Amino acid sequence: MSEGREIFIVDDDPIHRLLMDKLFAKQPKACRLHFFENGQKALDVLKDPGAQQRPELILLDIEMPVMNGWQFMDAFSTLDPALTGMITIYMVSSSFSDEDQERVKQYPLIKGYIVKPIRIEKIIELLE
Repeated sequence: MSEGREIFIVDDDPIHRLLMDKLFAKQPKACRLHFFENGQKALDVLKDPGAQQRPELILLDIEMPVMNGWQFMDAFSTLDPALTGMITIYMVSSSFSDEDQERVKQYPLIKGYIVKPIRIEKIIELLE
């Protein structure tokens, strides 16, 4: 993939999306970011067999309108394992909630929990 790695940023906060755009631009690896303001929009692309974008990484916010991060994960886990097995997901939240951090452990497809704001060092680490 010459254009770089495909990454989905699923977050309803326009400030966070702008920050992610700027931080990913500053790190050395080539990436193509796709932004979705709720889980349903990202899920629609993942379910579309003709979609060109197949992310390697999804940074998924918890609190969003229409479909939140947990609802997205419930729907995502029903998709074809050939697809879901190729995607790394991190749950992202501005909350240090112990409850959310424990809940993440119930989803084997979630690789970890990241507290906002995300720093450039974390992005570089995620792309290693």
